[in-house]
Amino acid sequence: MTADFMADGTDIPAGWTPFDLDFGFARSFGQISFRETGDQRLELGFRCAERHLNPLGMCHGGAIAAFADYAALGAQYAVGLSRIVTPTVTLSVDFLQGILPGQWVAARVDIIRQTRKMCFTQMVARVGDEPVMSSRGIFKISSRAEHIAHPFYVRCAELWPSRVLIDAEDG
Repeated sequence: MTADFMADGTDIPAGWTPFDLDFGFARSFGQISFRETGDQRLELGFRCAERHLNPLGMCHGGAIAAFADYAALGAQYAVGLSRIVTPTVTLSVDFLQGILPGQWVAARVDIIRQTRKMCFTQMVARVGDEPVMSSRGIFKISSRAEHIAHPFYVRCAELWPSRVLIDAEDG
């Protein structure tokens, strides 16, 4: 384990903002952080903590796949909050290299294609400059009305007020 390893994984690098979701599976996974890029994309990150480890002491493949599924958050950011990106339709993950406890994992979410009802994403996660995972996901885009009061979308609106009024019908 690295010397700066914190068991809860809440230490984040400068320039990253915690995206605390204290409900459901998000509570089990632990803290995800984000930063907005200059080209209107979202990067996601997490610190590999004890909760993420497999019996060999490396990041569990299930934790990596769960992190890959957070590409929906990047898709939601790209679509804006006038429509909702959920659920995951399909997700593929390629495990490229092991992730050790204490390592910061950062991933850029790119939107490959967007239609009125689907968002296609690609994500590459890195530790430093080294790719450790890549994934492709398809997420359904639906009406916002049925989900407007959910804590997830309320939190998105607080963190990204500029994304709330985006007209997603342009896709």
